[in-house]
Amino acid sequence: MNFIFILNILVCFTDVDVVQDDIKMVQAGEDVNLTCNFSELLDSTVWFKQTAEGKSLQIVYLYLEQTTWNKNFTKMNRFNVIRGNYHFNLTILKTSPSDSATYYCVVAAYWKIGMGAGTRLIVRDAAVAQTTLQQSLIDSVYPGDSVNLQCSIFTESCAGEHSVYWFRQSSGDSQGVLYTKGERNGQCNKSSESQTQSCVYNLLKSNISHSDTGIYYCAVAACGEILFGKGTQLNYRVSTPQESQNEDTMNYAAISLAQKPLNTRRTKSKIIQDQSLYAQVRSQQ
Repeated sequence: MNFIFILNILVCFTDVDVVQDDIKMVQAGEDVNLTCNFSELLDSTVWFKQTAEGKSLQIVYLYLEQTTWNKNFTKMNRFNVIRGNYHFNLTILKTSPSDSATYYCVVAAYWKIGMGAGTRLIVRDAAVAQTTLQQSLIDSVYPGDSVNLQCSIFTESCAGEHSVYWFRQSSGDSQGVLYTKGERNGQCNKSSESQTQSCVYNLLKSNISHSDTGIYYCAVAACGEILFGKGTQLNYRVSTPQESQNEDTMNYAAISLAQKPLNTRRTKSKIIQDQSLYAQVRSQQ
């Protein structure tokens, strides 16, 4: 009842900042810690889980230092909470693919209330072998380039729609940046000789800048499981002054070598001609 009350008044008051990780990725069997940080001391906090089917389940409710667990999660003995003055973290032990969902943290104090944007938890089952996921390989890109990142999925055991998630992990970041949530637009083909179905999903990145660097991952919900790609590394490269000078030197050398040998008496005149031609090439670049 308390949980329903919080959601009903959420649209009226949003005064507390709540920060959650965008996405967490783990292998089945690993532990995971979902963080919930808020800006001030609060009286009550709720964690709830929203499945891919849109079903919401309350996990735990904290009010005035008293914790109340949903009986379904109590029986699992895999969930725990860590509370501080400005955080209320949820820990899941020995994760399984069924834990894959979006987890929301809601906090309240009198008339103040706040809700996090949610943490998407992806638990990869290493035992799944009938479905494979591949990602495109991209080397270095330059400022202003456009790249098309591809994610291909091959399934043998089932068909149907897939939900595709793209996110980026940068060096030094503790969380990923989610680009798409549940995309379903892709090109799918089914083999006439077997039950294999292949689908390709694309993420177009235009006008690349330094802030776009990192590893881009795709995660696909298919066949009752969530598959996780190995990632596409996007390296940002800027031509250095030395590289530009080397290119100019090579162009000048090629022009010089293309001329016929001159005798000693015309050497000085030839140098002047080469310098003039070099200046013209530089002005046209």
